[in-house]
Amino acid sequence: MNDNVFYNEKCLSIGKLLEANSIPSRTMEEPLVGGISAGKNTYTYDAHTYHTKVPPQGISELLSYYLPHGGLVLDPFSGSGMTGVAASVTGHDCILNELSPAACFISNRFTTAISPSDFEAAVAVVMVELKSLRMKLYSTECRECGKSAELLYTVWSYRVICNDCGHEFLLWDHCKKFGKVVKEHKILSEFPCPRCDKIQHKSQLKRTVAVPVLVGYKCCGSKQQEVTHTPSAKDLQEMEALESSAPLAEGFYPDKKLPDGVNLRQPAKHGLDRIEKFYTRRNLSALSHIWKTIHYIESAQLAGHLSFVFTSLYQRVSRLSEFRFWGGSGNMARFNVPFIFNEANVFVSFERKAKTILDHLETTAQNFKGQVAVVNGSATSMDKVPDASVDLIFTDPPFGANINYSEMNLLWESWLGLYTDSKDEAIVNRVQGKGVAEYEQLMTQSLSESYRVLRPGRWMLLVFMNSSSEVWSALRNAISSAGFHVAKMDIFDKQHGTFKQFVSENAAGMDLVLHCHKPASGAPNRQNRSTEAGTEVIEFLRLRPKGLPSNTFLHVGREEELDYRTLYSEWLAQAFGHGREFLDFAAFRAIVDSWVNENLVERG
Repeated sequence: MNDNVFYNEKCLSIGKLLEANSIPSRTMEEPLVGGISAGKNTYTYDAHTYHTKVPPQGISELLSYYLPHGGLVLDPFSGSGMTGVAASVTGHDCILNELSPAACFISNRFTTAISPSDFEAAVAVVMVELKSLRMKLYSTECRECGKSAELLYTVWSYRVICNDCGHEFLLWDHCKKFGKVVKEHKILSEFPCPRCDKIQHKSQLKRTVAVPVLVGYKCCGSKQQEVTHTPSAKDLQEMEALESSAPLAEGFYPDKKLPDGVNLRQPAKHGLDRIEKFYTRRNLSALSHIWKTIHYIESAQLAGHLSFVFTSLYQRVSRLSEFRFWGGSGNMARFNVPFIFNEANVFVSFERKAKTILDHLETTAQNFKGQVAVVNGSATSMDKVPDASVDLIFTDPPFGANINYSEMNLLWESWLGLYTDSKDEAIVNRVQGKGVAEYEQLMTQSLSESYRVLRPGRWMLLVFMNSSSEVWSALRNAISSAGFHVAKMDIFDKQHGTFKQFVSENAAGMDLVLHCHKPASGAPNRQNRSTEAGTEVIEFLRLRPKGLPSNTFLHVGREEELDYRTLYSEWLAQAFGHGREFLDFAAFRAIVDSWVNENLVERG
């Protein structure tokens, strides 16, 4: 099976798309009134893991407004292809341009409709083929009936060494705190050493080895509810044997040394210096045999969608999947090696993700009307797209240093055997030697290319968020240098914040949509910006028409508190539009705290 066929087949259709859209489509002269709100929890959004995705229904709303009678849409930083999904549903044609081969593969599958029943049957074929291996790898003995039961997951904990007395102990036994309900259960970041009683900071402890501490399965009981137990002596014996001898499908798993990178140094520090070490031997065995079986599927389309399921597993089947009492996948846009990780049953995870992708095929994909072409290339040089040939651009570019895409895509790309050329990757990354100045230069080149291919009088909708004033200034400079005029800025409310936004003191606010206009004629519109000093944050807070917003935390035990991220998003929109200086999120938050304490302001 040739992995390249999964996305290269659609690159051939770009000429047809351009020919079909040779006559400009009508657009709106004024920007959309009102902000955009779209939830993440849909079959399509949940079908595949990617670091950042804009909910396609929100994109659809913008496409339908700006191009009410169809037209050609471009996304120069297309990621997982949500712009293509939205365009397909609304009947627009779309070009997805993306630097990462893995993202190209994912976006190709997201925008390809196949028979749901054929897909479901192909999943079943893979599971039947590997049934005996599944039983060998994931079995335990039910504590009630004594029969064999399938393991759903195993929790592993590192042993650690006290920084004060040198005592080695199992972290799991001493860092748990149970609340009245599951969401109040915690893995503590600080706790006393069991020998010397000195307070230890978990992040500073030296690790030794990871050992299994908990198994979960279903067997007896009403409705076969999940039960958890400490691993039995037999469990431990079998897991030890599997860690040394679980069968691998030779040639069908990554054999790659971890390169240097901002997000790659942490796993290398903890011994995960090769991609195959990111997995337990048991899970690597399961993955390699699934991958081999997929490669022998005769239909390239079905093999492509089975690979779509396979790649959707991402970190949740690796040693990077952090254990949480309340559940969740543990997938994050960084390679953090948790002290306590969840080893998920690969086959159960595969079936679960296949069901989500089946839901996408039965709902969203059945309504595809537009055509999509996927191009693997840099946004700095979109030579396949002619001048003034695109009716609308919607894009969600890299947010400075927020996510190191080429590093975070390494897991996928190691399985696919295709890797990102990071030379033109528009990010801030010290290992690549790229600071804010280099980021601004690459964004300027990319947005200038977008300006070139966009028809005069048309719109570029750019989604962005960052906590750094320098990055915001770089973006504003890039937009202006490319020739665009920012006519309006809105909040794009994704309705549910990320886990990091819920627990981090420094995660910035909701994304903003910049409505950027290309002049209908004449020279590029270079904006004359004010150099006014000061941020006028206090005036912004004082004149805000409603009480200050607050938020609640669904998954963590924290009290309701002021919603700084919404305020920061609102203030950024105002500051960007008036050419004012930007503030880092931390500085903005300090000013808000001071003003709230002085004025005892009500929250809305």
